Amino acid sequence: MDAVSGFINLLGDLFWVYLFILLGIVWRFSPLYKKSYATYITKIIISVFFPISIISSFANVETFGGIIILQIAIISILVHLGGYYFFLFLSREEGYTPDNGAIALTVTFPNALLFPFPIILAILGNDAIFYAALFVFFAMIIRNTFGMYIGARFSNNVQGEKENGSQGEFQLKKLLIYVFKFPPFLAVIIGFLLHILVGPEVIGSFPGLDIWKSIALYGSLLLVGVSFRDLSDLHPQKLFSKNTVRVSGIRFVVAPFFALIAVILFNLEPIVAIPILIQSMAPPAVSNIVYGTFFKLNESLMSSVITIVTLLALVVLPFELLLFLTLFPT
Repeated sequence: MDAVSGFINLLGDLFWVYLFILLGIVWRFSPLYKKSYATYITKIIISVFFPISIISSFANVETFGGIIILQIAIISILVHLGGYYFFLFLSREEGYTPDNGAIALTVTFPNALLFPFPIILAILGNDAIFYAALFVFFAMIIRNTFGMYIGARFSNNVQGEKENGSQGEFQLKKLLIYVFKFPPFLAVIIGFLLHILVGPEVIGSFPGLDIWKSIALYGSLLLVGVSFRDLSDLHPQKLFSKNTVRVSGIRFVVAPFFALIAVILFNLEPIVAIPILIQSMAPPAVSNIVYGTFFKLNESLMSSVITIVTLLALVVLPFELLLFLTLFPT
């Protein structure tokens, strides 16, 4: 597929992507919206539909070599740590404040599932989810270990609470337990085991896989729209704040640059490279606010920046996808 044909097909796919995101935004600010409904839909998608989509993706891969796993692990580390240390370089004269701690978490950990996965499904299909799932597999490990280090580092220096170290250690143990209960994380492990034990043909025989995938796709797109919290956060004064510019630059330029260099050096196929690149340039994850709250960082600032940068991602995404499809034609 050449770049022009790829872009035309991309526009058709993005129409449905943006339509359902828009429906989610309309629902979020309508009288019919209830947080409990959105929470329930989120739990169902995270616990049922995404795990099935991830497990079923293993039906489309004949084998997975150890070298691919190692390469994706390296890229995930580069994307997460690269963004963090680049931010430290930009803010080296500002110190370890709660505000900077909030931004450090925001620039480091992108949206792992609800933003990238639907777009990857729409553009490349279920085959590519296998490699996106591998990236998420390592991203979740980094998020639940290195994320604790970031939070504790910025919290300790400002508040001077000696007990924070033990609190962080205790919370790390809780998060390690939690991550192994997280359905998408378990789905990757189950997918690997089923692929080895029963083979891809048996996985592919599961009834109604296309229906499950469609529900996961369009339901998660609605949730992307619902994640916008307050339209007043889109005031130009906030939109062009220093923090927003920093987060946008790192999420949309620096992080994918690290990923792009790595996939080129590793000479990865488009079916591997494009999902990883989409994952690397995703907007910040809303779950970062959990870390900010625990470590008494500025979670309000995080919420504002995440809302704005997520909207900006919808503008940046087509151009970055065109670049990815041009460099790695499918």
